[in-house]
Amino acid sequence: MAPLTGPTRKPPAGEDPLGEAIRHETLGEMAATLGRLNTELATALARLEGARDRLLAAGQDGDDAAGLAERWQHRHRIACEALWNVIIQRELCGLRRHDAFLDSERVPRSIRILMGPASLARPAPDPRHSAPRPVSSQDPSKT
Repeated sequence: MAPLTGPTRKPPAGEDPLGEAIRHETLGEMAATLGRLNTELATALARLEGARDRLLAAGQDGDDAAGLAERWQHRHRIACEALWNVIIQRELCGLRRHDAFLDSERVPRSIRILMGPASLARPAPDPRHSAPRPVSSQDPSKT
């Protein structure tokens, strides 16, 4: 039995309109996902900073301070996970250098260090005894 169609030829790259359309759609979805994840990170960092401010205003003593410290720890874990998601998506999009991005978003050092699964393995530093969020990751002794 003879084939119903003639010999098939794989079109060269750039001549496959369906493949190009799928690639274009995929890249658009990757960029949109990165945008959503960046928004989630910004929200998580703002909530973390708000929780830190409330904790610092409450002082060291009382049940209120203990509850606020627990809430801050929870917000810290959420921010660590949000950063992990953004870094993974940035790398999927081909963005390999993250320092400028982390500096522009003012991501705290503790979030950078404990992002991802590490945030569950180790408690975050107490914000009442740590420095405020960095403006830049550059070493001040080198400037």
